[in-house]
Amino acid sequence: MKFLPNILKAFLINLCFIGIIFASESCPSISPKIAEDTPTEQVKAIANDVVCSFIELQSGNNGTLSSSLNLTKKKIIPYVDMEYSTELALGDYWKELDARSKKIFERDLKNSLINDYVSILADLRNWEDINISVDNQFTQNNNIAIVTVFVSLKNQNSKAKVTLKLIQKDRWRIFDLVYQTISIIDIQKISYHSRINRKGMDNLIQKMLTKT
Repeated sequence: MKFLPNILKAFLINLCFIGIIFASESCPSISPKIAEDTPTEQVKAIANDVVCSFIELQSGNNGTLSSSLNLTKKKIIPYVDMEYSTELALGDYWKELDARSKKIFERDLKNSLINDYVSILADLRNWEDINISVDNQFTQNNNIAIVTVFVSLKNQNSKAKVTLKLIQKDRWRIFDLVYQTISIIDIQKISYHSRINRKGMDNLIQKMLTKT
């Protein structure tokens, strides 16, 4: 099952892989823009769209790092609430920032996730073997929803449990992923707080600007 951890790492950049069990036979996909705007239906559509898109890339021998990056920006990032994810990652520091600085941190978080995981997406060669199932009994508190997802490979009994957190503003979007009690936002929060304590807020922002 060495391949399964790599699938989960790839899912971290998506923060949104969820759906009724499907693989390549479920293609072609339905665009999230025309799917029902509920937590489950939106992420089912996003997941199916992404998986089908990567299957198509690889079938045409186009599964390069560049094409995977473009696909990530087009099919994944628009359905992640980067602003809310960044706010949670910064915690109390968020309210101290002006609008420009908030955008700088938001861009940094997005780039960090892409840089960490897009290469894994590009290296995956078994997209047609990925099975994803969703527990339809999700919980919702006002505009926050929590959904449980199970990820496995075709013809294997082992499943990995992933918890996705969504927020509804203009539409439902993913803002966090939890695997084995480890939250992606918590990891980013520890990183940002450590860097702010070491460098200071102003110096960290300036360093982020030099990276863009």
